[in-house]
Amino acid sequence: MSTNANHIESLPQVLLPATNPNRPSRRRRIGSFRLSSLDMERFNQLLSALAGDRTPLDCDQVVTAARLLADSCGSQSTPTCIRQRLEQAGSLSSMLADHGWQPANEVVTPAGAVLDYLNGHNDLIPDWIPQVGRLDDAIVVEAAWPRLAGEVLSYQDFCRLRLIEARLHQQEIKTFRFDRKDWEVARRAEAGLREHQRRVRGSSYVPEAAGLFRVH
Repeated sequence: MSTNANHIESLPQVLLPATNPNRPSRRRRIGSFRLSSLDMERFNQLLSALAGDRTPLDCDQVVTAARLLADSCGSQSTPTCIRQRLEQAGSLSSMLADHGWQPANEVVTPAGAVLDYLNGHNDLIPDWIPQVGRLDDAIVVEAAWPRLAGEVLSYQDFCRLRLIEARLHQQEIKTFRFDRKDWEVARRAEAGLREHQRRVRGSSYVPEAAGLFRVH
């Protein structure tokens, strides 16, 4: 779950809002697969639910992005920008499945919607298409991530502190009881320790030497 700490590669810029909304949308095929207008409409409805007033995508943008990524890869591997967003989705899945963590109410619905799409069978682009079959999944994660990133970062810190506390108590992490409230307490304690250490570095426990005196 370290994706957030690394550089995240951008998805193709062609997926950004079109500079000319009236341009023709000609391309519809990714390899042998043809995108459906109805599926595209449903996909845009999901993106709008996740990202508010997001500009709808059209088939041409998605197909062009897929072709650009496939051409840039030059192999059967998944492009980095897609793989990184699938790793972010993996963090979401771990967060929702962790019984020790109680996610904030405002992220439960969008996180669930993202995972439902990724795990469902109504894909805009079939997963079996080489290299870019998960492009639509990456777009969904990208749309929702601004609403989810803060909570995922908090969950990752929760996992870090839970591991530290479990080791301090000499317990297996699977059986160690640690929840969000415990994390908040541990986080405050850690912040207090850091502030104490900062003050100590700027001072000293050794008393100042007595000044010299003269006998007149």
